Amino acid sequence: MRRSLLILSLLFTAQSLALGQVGGKSAAGAPDDAKSLLKLTDDLTAAKAGLDIRFLESVLDDEFVLTNPAGAFANKTEYIDGARSDVAVYESVKNFDQVVKLHGDAAVVVGATTVKGNYKGTEIGGRFRFTYMYVKRKDGWKCIAIHLTRIPGQ
Repeated sequence: MRRSLLILSLLFTAQSLALGQVGGKSAAGAPDDAKSLLKLTDDLTAAKAGLDIRFLESVLDDEFVLTNPAGAFANKTEYIDGARSDVAVYESVKNFDQVVKLHGDAAVVVGATTVKGNYKGTEIGGRFRFTYMYVKRKDGWKCIAIHLTRIPGQ
């Protein structure tokens, strides 16, 4: 089920990007959703860096899957367990160049993020591209997938 969902999510993202949908515009009649999704994406980024486990548990869908820059997968439980045990110290995490694409009860937010911090005395961070996928549930938008890729040269 997770693999099918991930493949569908990636195809969905590739299709919207292949159609040349660039810029910060959202579907007609849904500017509030677009603003909410931009804020939610920033809040999720901050929650991971700040180890806000309660927020992560509330916003990540039960079917959530992460693909990290090394290509490893993590489901919701694995991701949250990883956040709980994270000993990295994040000095700053900042999203930029974000674009929201709404498709009914599904949405994609693509953008980039800059991370600065250290892990056990070693500097970590760099610049990454991201894709966050959301589904609208009865209780609001839930993040169903995150894909991160390091920007070359970073």
